[in-house]
Amino acid sequence: MNYDIHSGLGAKALSVLRAASAGRGIRATTEQTENYNNVWARDSAVAGLALLAAGQQELYPALKESLVLLQQAADGSGQIPSNITVAEDGRITRVSFGGPAGRTDASFWWLIAALLYLHRQEDGALKNVVFRQCTAIFQLANHWEFNHNGLMYVPMSSNWADEYVTHGYVLYDQLLRYWALGLAGSFFQQESWQEKALSVKVAIKQHYLLEAELDNSLYTAAQRAALRSFDLSQNFIASFSPGDRVEKYDAWSIALLLLLDIPSEASTARLVAALVQGFRSAGGRGVPAFWPVVDEGDALYERLQQNHHYRFKNRPGHFHNGGLWPVVNGFLVAGLQQAGRRQEAEALMTALHNLLAAAHAQHPFAEYFDLQTASPGGVGNLCFSAAGYLLGAQALAAPAGLQHALGLPTAGEARFLHQVRAVAAAIVEQLPLNGQGCLAVSIAGESGCGKTTLGTTLHELLLEKGHKVLLLHQDEYFRLPPRQNHEARLQDFDHIGPSEVRLDLLDEHIRLVKEGAVQKLISPVMNWATDTEESRELEAGDVGVILVDGTYTSLLKAVDYRVFLSATYKETRQNRIRRNRETVTAFIEQVLEKESRLIQPGALQADVVVDAGWEPRFCR
Repeated sequence: MNYDIHSGLGAKALSVLRAASAGRGIRATTEQTENYNNVWARDSAVAGLALLAAGQQELYPALKESLVLLQQAADGSGQIPSNITVAEDGRITRVSFGGPAGRTDASFWWLIAALLYLHRQEDGALKNVVFRQCTAIFQLANHWEFNHNGLMYVPMSSNWADEYVTHGYVLYDQLLRYWALGLAGSFFQQESWQEKALSVKVAIKQHYLLEAELDNSLYTAAQRAALRSFDLSQNFIASFSPGDRVEKYDAWSIALLLLLDIPSEASTARLVAALVQGFRSAGGRGVPAFWPVVDEGDALYERLQQNHHYRFKNRPGHFHNGGLWPVVNGFLVAGLQQAGRRQEAEALMTALHNLLAAAHAQHPFAEYFDLQTASPGGVGNLCFSAAGYLLGAQALAAPAGLQHALGLPTAGEARFLHQVRAVAAAIVEQLPLNGQGCLAVSIAGESGCGKTTLGTTLHELLLEKGHKVLLLHQDEYFRLPPRQNHEARLQDFDHIGPSEVRLDLLDEHIRLVKEGAVQKLISPVMNWATDTEESRELEAGDVGVILVDGTYTSLLKAVDYRVFLSATYKETRQNRIRRNRETVTAFIEQVLEKESRLIQPGALQADVVVDAGWEPRFCR
């Protein structure tokens, strides 16, 4: 199959996006049907992702206008509306946050599209707006947790499957939050957002993939007992609450799991097996949005009948209830390709192409297709469907380009992360975790050597094993914020060294937590965007392991176990450039050379030294 998006069906898909972008922002469709002619947060974001992946720069202004208009209509808490009606002169004449329940996914889709747009386009004013929205939306999401246990609790009808039955702890919404947190944490260099992304990821792996023990989970005792024999290749949890579980395969959530590289290899194999089975059960025409289908007489069918807007659409095999959605299947193609399942991705893309091509003359880029007859349904010329086709085609034609456009790890990065995980697992096995007190572990090394990556991976593995972990970063304990510290270095080269850091305060904080003297730790945090020091409150009660990463953490006195990464600044140069943490100038090279002389002796005190090739050497 030809995956060229500039000819055939790909060119027609681009034409749909181009037509929908001809007015103000990106509309869901050009057809005057119900409220589909509005600017929708979700639809314009997904269309924007396809435009970014396809490099359609002439349509980037339409994406930006959608983002700006939707943000202008945000409520006082920062929540982005589900959709807005925009007059020809750009006035917003109607704002909707959703029907019976608000849309939790709209804000996260907006953040994802805005952050990926900023990756491609320099825009200082929009960058400031996006930072403020990130702060507000992430705070709102924290409130939606209600119990501060890492997963949001949302009402039925609050996301794209607005007429389906998922509710409570809905996987799809958790995945979008994780994606947005990761993108924002990296782009704005906010470690607290990156750490929150990690905690959400761990909660996803525990509650939906069952890759960790459920003893401290959000499931009830009866649910934990029922889930002991759960098999991902036979069952899937789309959502759960204290009173029920919706055990239906959710194709879009599976696509996001694979895209974001969340499942273990074993879980990935089971999910792919389930997708293949779903594909076959649909006659090889695609993968249903949710399956197995809820049939008349099923306990859930009455709930479906109660939950619709203009008319009931969720008959068996239709709409969300087993319908074949091009947007979902396009994301699945991309997810399978990202997971290294090229053969399955190509088979699904061929099916998607055939489905859309067969209906194009009468019903181009239909919203969904009937599961049994493959007849098109819903609105036509839908940006959702055109974008799904383009994302799938780009995933197969230019996988590295799609990874860059969507902020996904490349194949090389994925291999590196697996390598780090292996080292982290070996270190965890060596840690003296006897439950007899709090263990403090330092992770030291030069700039760009992988300290934060290793620390985050250790954090994840320890959480999966049931340990309560506190992760601290030396970078937050500098005496001056980043840009001010750089200026101080320019003024006085002798400023460079351990004295730049409040190691005494970091030692004191470690001691307080180890002794159980505080339940809450007030820690400094550097705001890279405003170049100011702020503070944050960290949960510090009953912590079993403290992880602290940073260049000079080998010098800390309160540490019990020392990890040292021995790669030098010369060996990590490409990594530092790739991270965009600093411009590599002659002065920076001089700083790094001086730091290297100060940092490398830390290897002599280490319990384990990890070399530049990520081979660990245990010294004690």
